[in-house]
Amino acid sequence: MMDAVKTWWLALSTRERWLVGVAGALALVVLGWAVGRPAAAAFFDLETRHRAAVERGGRVAAKVALLAQRPAKSAPSAVDAAAIDQFLAQSAGEIGLTLDRNEARGDRQATIAIATAKAPVLTDWLAGLEGQGFVVDQLTITPAADGTVGMTAELRKAGQ
Repeated sequence: MMDAVKTWWLALSTRERWLVGVAGALALVVLGWAVGRPAAAAFFDLETRHRAAVERGGRVAAKVALLAQRPAKSAPSAVDAAAIDQFLAQSAGEIGLTLDRNEARGDRQATIAIATAKAPVLTDWLAGLEGQGFVVDQLTITPAADGTVGMTAELRKAGQ
C-alpha cells in the first residue's frame, strides 16, 4: 500500500503536491479542532462545576454547624429581662435595621416589619435571633425594585 501512495505522490506535479499538502494540513487542523474543542469545553466545565460544588459544600457545612449549636444560656435571660419588643428594636438597631412595626403580643411573641433592608443583613439578623432562642413562626420577604427587601415576621421565644 505504501508503494501505491509513493507512486501516486511521485506522479503529481510540484503544484499538485503543494495543493495536496495544504489540503492535508487543513484537514488535520479541522480534525484536531473538531476533537479538541469539545474536550477542552468539557474540561473547563468540569472545573467550574467542581468549584461550585465545593462552595456549596462549604455553605452547607457552615449551616449544619450553625444549626447544631444550641442557643446560648445567657441570651434568653437577656431577652427575659427586657420586653420582647424592646429587645427586638435594640438588636435591630445595633446592626442598622429600623423596625417599621414592632408589636408585642404578650410577653413571648411579637410581630415586626422592616420596609427596606439588604437581604444578607436581614437574613443574618434573623439567623442570629434564632440562635438566641427565637422561633420564626411566619415570615414574608418581598423584593423591592432598588435591590432591597421588605420583611414582615411573627417571632416568639422558644419554649412556648
